[in-house]
Amino acid sequence: MKKIMILALAFISLNAIAQEKRGDNKKQDRKEMRMQGSDFTPEQQATLQTKKMTLSLDLSQSQQKEVYTLNLTQAQERKANREAFKKAKKAGQKPTSQERYDNMVARLDNQIYIKTKMKSILKSEQYTIWEESMANRSKGRKGKKGENRSDNERRG
Repeated sequence: MKKIMILALAFISLNAIAQEKRGDNKKQDRKEMRMQGSDFTPEQQATLQTKKMTLSLDLSQSQQKEVYTLNLTQAQERKANREAFKKAKKAGQKPTSQERYDNMVARLDNQIYIKTKMKSILKSEQYTIWEESMANRSKGRKGKKGENRSDNERRG
């Protein structure tokens, strides 16, 4: 009986360790994808994003050009923001409450601008599909954050 208990405990321990390693790989994969994206130039990022959108939304040539221009502008702004953030972080500067608020407002204004611009570029059915994909994307991010929090709460 004791041997069965020891075997069961060993099995449970190995199973738990194997699951932890799988989770670490997912985190590593996501980190690599983020790092890989930052290695691309804004032009490359805009091209990739436009091509993905062309595949999912069946964009015409004129739509592709407009979407590329929008994606390029966004990629350039992201790069500039990322560099400013890194520079401030190296200098040991933390944003003030007002600066965080201003950044959040600017981000929301930018999202409104993108949504309006995409509505003018895309046909109604394309816009519906794009909106759904954006909603699913944000739900996925929120879900992951929530899962991480509950995992940490269980551990802590």
